[in-house]
Parts: sequence; structure tokens; C-alpha cells
Amino acid sequence: MFVLARIRGWFDGAGWFVAGAGLLFFVALLVALLVLQGGSRLLWTGQAVTGTEQQGIAYYHWQGQSYTVDVRGYGSSPAITVYLDPGNPSDAVVDSTASRVTDGLGVGLPVLAGIALLIVGGTRNDRWKRRNAKRGTDNFWISRIQD
Repeated sequence: MFVLARIRGWFDGAGWFVAGAGLLFFVALLVALLVLQGGSRLLWTGQAVTGTEQQGIAYYHWQGQSYTVDVRGYGSSPAITVYLDPGNPSDAVVDSTASRVTDGLGVGLPVLAGIALLIVGGTRNDRWKRRNAKRGTDNFWISRIQD
């Protein structure tokens, strides 16, 4: 109980900062759910296997069966990583750093911005108290009066 009162004291008067952080956390949750529902979900939840690429088609094996998946471009590579759904091995995607970075930033940036808002909102009262102490007054309301 004491801990909750202390945390409430940190964020006293910081309603908009907390509300903005909550909104950013909600956006990050939505992006995470969209990533897990979209095509790049296999990059995060799939089983990794090694395959080969020849002229835009990736060939890979899973439990003795051969499968293929289309790859962007027309390159050739002797070893690429393919992520597949073990329940449906024909559903697969080739490892993509760009997709991983995009997904990570889509979730990570709103979370980091929300944490920054919580830090700014949580230190707001302390900053006002320090500013008032420099002015020679301890009254909180004095900081609202224009010079």
C-alpha cells in the first residue's frame, strides 16, 4: 500500500504524460499483435531451417519432404535461413533483416517514447520544486505566475 502511494506521489499532476504513455503502450501492443498476425510472424515464431536459393526460389527440406518458397530478386545463395510453420511446412518465409528491424522499431519506438513520457511526468514535480527553491520560494503555485 505504501508503494502505491509513493508511485502516485511521483505522478501527481502528470495526468497528460501518463495518458500519453498509456496511449503509446497501447499502440505498441497493437503493432505487436499485427506483427504476430501478419506474414512476418514466422520470423519470430517459426522453425528455422537451412535452404538454398536459385534464381528467386528458395528450396528447403522439412522431415524428408522438399518445399519451395519465392524470394525477392533473382540471386543465388548456397545457404539461406528459412522460417517455416511446423504444422504447415509449405508456409515459410526467408529470413529478412529489414522485416525484423521494421517490426522491432514498430514495437520498440512507442515503448521507448512511453517510458520517456513517464520519466518526464514523474520528475516534473521535482523539477518545479528545484526551480522554486532557486527563486527563493517553496510555494508550488508561484511557478505558475508569469514574471
